[in-house]
Amino acid sequence: MSETTGPVPEASAPNLLAGRLRVSMVRLSRQLRRMDPSELTIAQVSALATVVGSGPLGIGQLADIEGLPSPAVTRLADKLEEAGLVVRSTNPADRRGVQLAATEKGIALLERRARIGNAWLAEQLSALSRADRIAIERAIALLETFATERPSETTAENRHDSKEKRR
Repeated sequence: MSETTGPVPEASAPNLLAGRLRVSMVRLSRQLRRMDPSELTIAQVSALATVVGSGPLGIGQLADIEGLPSPAVTRLADKLEEAGLVVRSTNPADRRGVQLAATEKGIALLERRARIGNAWLAEQLSALSRADRIAIERAIALLETFATERPSETTAENRHDSKEKRR
């Protein structure tokens, strides 16, 4: 039994869990964005966090990590550079390419967002029982694997095949 949420129900069907999880994540994300309403989009924050965490990156590397096409990442980089959050420099390994590096302003923005959001989340978590915090810790470990997986080629092919069949 969960101390804060009542009896633990039987596991729901995956499609029902998926719907609840997706809506909960969207709402939680919205709550966190309200804590620090910057002008950046979620994609811009994610790209900036990747550059800060991984050091200088080329556009192609950033695109691979973010799972986005290079032209989309180029547009993200343009916006981040205009905001003074990243700088572009020549790639020492390939003078035709550029690297993105975070500026002090970019690092500070991420640190502020993390500090504010983490404080709010810690407050919410501190109100939970130890058992519920352990359950959330286990769920986070699973969710982290979802966040790093990339759709397989076969999944993309299956979607393409099903679209073709509907035509």
